[in-house]
Order: sequence, then structure tokens, then C-alpha cells
Amino acid sequence: MSRLHPAVASRPCRPFLTCRVTRVAITGAAALALAACGALQPPAGAGSGTAVTSASAPRSGARAAVAPPSFFADIAAGPLGGRGVLQVRDSATGQLVAQDQRVQATGLAALADGRTFVVAEPAGNSCATRLYRLRLNDRGQPGRPSRLQVPELHGELWSLAASGNGRVLGYAVSGCSKGDRGYIGVLHLPSGRTTHWGDVNLGGVSQGNVALNGAVSLSANGRLLAFPAFGLSASSRIIEQAVRLLPTNAPPGAVARRSRIAWSRPYPPYRPLLVAATLSPGGGTLYTCATLRQPGHAVRLSAYRSTTGRLRRTLATLAVTGSPLAGSGYCPIALDGAGRQMLVPYAIRYSRNPGAGAELSIAEVAISTGQTAVLKVSLPGTGGMEPATGMSIAW
Repeated sequence: MSRLHPAVASRPCRPFLTCRVTRVAITGAAALALAACGALQPPAGAGSGTAVTSASAPRSGARAAVAPPSFFADIAAGPLGGRGVLQVRDSATGQLVAQDQRVQATGLAALADGRTFVVAEPAGNSCATRLYRLRLNDRGQPGRPSRLQVPELHGELWSLAASGNGRVLGYAVSGCSKGDRGYIGVLHLPSGRTTHWGDVNLGGVSQGNVALNGAVSLSANGRLLAFPAFGLSASSRIIEQAVRLLPTNAPPGAVARRSRIAWSRPYPPYRPLLVAATLSPGGGTLYTCATLRQPGHAVRLSAYRSTTGRLRRTLATLAVTGSPLAGSGYCPIALDGAGRQMLVPYAIRYSRNPGAGAELSIAEVAISTGQTAVLKVSLPGTGGMEPATGMSIAW
């Protein structure tokens, strides 16, 4: 899950998800040609409210698109400590395949095989988190969760990530009450050995000079952890937006000292505003989501070199119909295990009827070709209570 520093945005509320889906695909070359002519419009036959999508043209010699994993898992994006039911969806259509009421999760991470997931659940009513593993069968039905034989994580979970084989888990945890210490950590399996790095500001609950601004991610080998963060002054004023890299074998200490800045921009200006970042399986690329202009009418997905912070290329520019999730500090990026595809919930369209359901836009991007598709997932009405804001996805 992704949360902004409180100086930027409030936390998102929890949605409840259903399964009407409209799928629109636009090749990178066609999108660029239409954009150049000023004629980029929703494709013919698309449903009302279909998001306009553009993507960069395929690179010379790029590989053909590879089919993504058959299913992705999601949980509702809720407030800190909120629980969401585990759901499984068909990657090609977004249709709901399974809903496991046994799993009331606060965190979710996928292993590289696309079928095995690590989920986090609160330990009863205590301020602690337990970790479980489950696997999907060939029909996308989740098996019974099996608890990992590792110590509970003390505190409220903000983010969870897994290495390709699941032997290293990364996480961000805040204290149990305002002022309590928060940290970013890694857990090694099966030994249960942990390392924590402190002085992390998590939504103002836990104080520090580095404020987490999104989700943590791990390289496939588990040796490198990445996270977007704001640099803070002594008075907790935001002075920088950045992506930091932290070797998982670094000794315990302050996050600012043990990590390095791989990408940074001044703050202000506020646009483009970095909202999310994730590390490629190989560790050589950082993928980012940023809003382009106030009030966030477009969202840009980009790829940067993790060694230098230099732009590799723009993957897609997503025109927003409705409200940008990124404008609320929520634009999570989920990569498949091979790092060839990504899913990004990026916009939500609300009905004029406050009791009616909203429509969520999820971009599916083939990284090597620039081809982008948009899944339109309908969210049921909530009677005006807790309007839907999106979902967290693991692929």
C-alpha cells in the first residue's frame, strides 16, 4: 500500500470491488501518432468513462509482448491498520475469480512464479502483524494460508515486499501510537533473522528525517530494497522527493545513513510529483509513477537507471478521466515476476449519485513494447460511506 506524508495528502479509504470490466488496448506507435494530431480519443465502442491512454513507441528490436501471469491478487486499499479480503482476478479481463474471506490482509506480496503470495494479517487486536503464505491453483483458487514460522512484526504494517523465491521479505512498520519508533526492515527465511533501519517518518505516526512515500520493493535476489521517500527538514518540512536504495546486508542504523539516493528532484516544485516507485527484478531499473500537473490530469510511468538515476524512457502517459489516484498519493506499481509487465491502478471515476459505484482504471503495460491496455473495474456503491479509492495488487 502506498501512503503520502501528511503534508501532501490524507490516507485513502477502503473500497469494495466487483468485476465489470472494459478492456481497451492502444499500441505505443498508434497512441503517439494520434497524440501528435491532437486526435487521441476513447476508442470506438468503449464504454462511458473509458480512460484515454498513450504509451511510448516500441523500441527498435524490442521483443514481442509476453503473456502476463494468468491471475493477479488484490486487497482493498484502506486506512492504516485496515483489513481487506483477498481477491483473485483474471489478468486478461480483470474478472473476479475468487474471494477468500479467510484472509483479512493488511499487506500482500507476490513471488516470481505468479502463483505464490505472502500476506500479512493483524495478530488479533494486538499491535502486531503475522505473515502467511498461500498458493493459487490452476483455476486461480487460493489454497489454505500457512503461517510462516517467524516472529511477529511489532507495529502497524505499511508495506510488504518479497524476493523472487520468497526467502527475503521487506517491510515498513510504524509504531503503535503517535511518537513510537517506526522502521524499514528485512526478514530472512527460514532462519527468521531480521534487520531494522530506523528514523523513518511514517505518516507522522513515527518520526524521522526520511518520510516513506509509497511502497517498499525488493530485487529478485533479495539483495537490494528500494522505496520512494521525502527528505525532511528539522521542522518536518518536505525539501526533497527521492527514491532510495538500501542493501539488505547493511548493518542496522538510520535509514538516511544506510541507504543512498538513486533518484531525486527538488520539492517544490510540486509537478511532476513522485507518487510511487518500484525496483525491477534485476535491480537495474526503477519504475516510477508521477502526476504531471495540478490537479493531476495525467499520470506518467517512467523507467530510470538505478545506478545513475538517468531516464531510460517514458513507458506511458495516462490521461485521467475522473480523479487521479496519484493525486491522493496512491499509484501502486505491480510487476510480474519476470519484470516484463506491470499493473498500475491510476484513476477513479465517481458517479454523480453518491450512493452509486465508482469505476477504477488499471493500466496494464508491456514494458518492452510500450503497449498499454486499460482494465475498467466497477466498484459497488457504498451509500455515500467510505468512497472507493483503489486497490493494492500483487502479480
